[in-house]
Amino acid sequence: MGLHSTHRGRFGTAALVLAWLLALTGALQPANAAPPPIEHFTQHPLISDIALSPSGERMALVSFDAKGRKRLAVMGLSPRTEPKIVAGYHDADIRRVWWANDTRLVFKVIKATDSAEVDDDGAATFAIDHDGGNFRELIVWRWANASTGTRIVSRVLPYGWFVHSTIDDGSDDIFVYRNVADAVGEHRELRLARLDTRTGVLRKLSGDMPEGGSGWLLDHRNEPRVMNVVRDGRHKIFWRSPDKSQWTQLEDFEELGDGFTPWHLDADGQLLVRSYQSGGGGVALYAYDMEKRQVSAEPLVALKGFDLERGSEIDPRTRRLIGLHFRTDRPMSYWFDDKLDVIQRSLDKALPGRNNRLHCGRCETSRFLVVHSSSDRHPGEYLLFDREASKLSTIGSARPWIDEKTQGRRSFHRVTVRDGLSMPVYVTHPAGAKDTDPLPAVVLVHGGPFLRGSDLSWDAEAQFLASRGYRVIEPEFRGSKGYGWAHFKAGWKQWGLAMQDDLADAVLWAAKGGLVDASRVCIMGASYGGYAALMGPIRHPKAYRCAISYAGVTDIELMYDIRWSDFSEEYKQYGMPRLVGDREKDADQLRATSPLQRVAEIKVPVLLGHGGFDRRVPIAHASKFVSAARSAGVAIEDVTYAREGHGWIVPGTHADFLGRVEKFLAKSLASP
Repeated sequence: MGLHSTHRGRFGTAALVLAWLLALTGALQPANAAPPPIEHFTQHPLISDIALSPSGERMALVSFDAKGRKRLAVMGLSPRTEPKIVAGYHDADIRRVWWANDTRLVFKVIKATDSAEVDDDGAATFAIDHDGGNFRELIVWRWANASTGTRIVSRVLPYGWFVHSTIDDGSDDIFVYRNVADAVGEHRELRLARLDTRTGVLRKLSGDMPEGGSGWLLDHRNEPRVMNVVRDGRHKIFWRSPDKSQWTQLEDFEELGDGFTPWHLDADGQLLVRSYQSGGGGVALYAYDMEKRQVSAEPLVALKGFDLERGSEIDPRTRRLIGLHFRTDRPMSYWFDDKLDVIQRSLDKALPGRNNRLHCGRCETSRFLVVHSSSDRHPGEYLLFDREASKLSTIGSARPWIDEKTQGRRSFHRVTVRDGLSMPVYVTHPAGAKDTDPLPAVVLVHGGPFLRGSDLSWDAEAQFLASRGYRVIEPEFRGSKGYGWAHFKAGWKQWGLAMQDDLADAVLWAAKGGLVDASRVCIMGASYGGYAALMGPIRHPKAYRCAISYAGVTDIELMYDIRWSDFSEEYKQYGMPRLVGDREKDADQLRATSPLQRVAEIKVPVLLGHGGFDRRVPIAHASKFVSAARSAGVAIEDVTYAREGHGWIVPGTHADFLGRVEKFLAKSLASP
């Protein structure tokens, strides 16, 4: 049964006392007790989202109830009031919340099932006032909502519309966009519109834009002023000056070339862009000269050895860029605003050894700020900072059942691999373990592969493995983003080759340093990481005692062939041939780097898991590999979760798989 635009599915408006969060978790584990239960690493956080109203006078939070359903509560901050539930469903979860203004909230709901698939009518976006009144359905995942059965036309938007951003201009409006597809379902363009959350009136803003739009920057008057078009392997950037109606093309470059990405347009019309530094350096922030049509010679902000990721604090009223959030080896922030910089420094002093991320409404003037404080051993808690009183108080912990004394320390290293490349590596050490203890180890390979894998934040999977006594090695192998252009490009067309060598070199480094017992190492990963786990004992048969793959690619050719996967034809035509391999020109290489084609060479035990609804890496990858492995005599254990997708969504599924991992590792890495 689908979601409805009535209140019948909502809970009442009784006060929510945050003490119940702790009551659900039971007693914490003492440091010298048995390892924490698997469920401590798989169950959802109690607080999954927090948002401050623009003025900072109210706060919305999404948290779980006793039955495991996410619901929405609102609390006043001046004066502080108990959280009050304003929306909740017995059969659905609230996944995201925004403030349209100080009174009006917008939230996204997805029907809770035991499946990764969302059926027709199974998700929607609603608006509601902070006190629970004036409830309205904005978007519902149906293919069409045009007719109500009368002459009245429904203003509810159908599937394909999504929330883009809020505005904070005194209205009840938000920005939404529509994902427009062609006749065969391929993405064609995004179209921007302005939606009144109280009346449902939609004002389209994309009428005169160039076709194929994939993103916009808005000016201080909330009008589209900069536009991206990504198509046929090209990235084009268009600009419309305030006194002209036509869009003008500024740039046209290869999508995988040395171009740039628009980031922010300030109130003075200054365009800031992100671009790689020359000489293979990391992504940095630059100014763009509209008249000369060129990026400034020197960056405004750059990080040594790391990319500057897109994470900014922009005051919605002044349009000033007042802060940056980024990652070096850990999450960090930099504030251009002096007052916020002082607050950041004070919080870091009061909460030492933590990553303290500030969240604000109108950051320059809001009295209250929310602080998310976490570390490598602490999964995070939320605190409230009162700027007038200079007072810090607790809101609640995301995972209060986690005792940080039982969690492993995480460390960052730079490792020189066989061809001289410097590779970042993260290591999770079991609690109490010394660096001189050569422990059994798991090489945990991130997915993507062309994205960033990890940092020194708390990580559920790494901590689970460390809690079972394994030292966890997470290499940021070549091709990983986040560490500069040279590191990213070094991974092009290196699936199963140099990318695989990087993983083996991480093991050699850890063994040489006395961290791991080189005779007791397993390789594990999901998606691309699952591919690397299967390819590991083929390319480096002496490096690993076992392999664990879930949601993993087993054959690159299948990525090209399976038409119902969610890989776009655009990516297959312009991305994969350059990043992974051309199926015609590189046919021999693709066969040589296929775990499916070389399965008979695997001489170690394999554990393989997959989801029946996986559209990124369809189930055929698993079924073909399991059949071939059994025919070749490979010792393989496999499990299919029929209603899961690309990874584990349901906590019970995740716990079941980690239970299998625990038993598999204990058996495979037992002392000789």
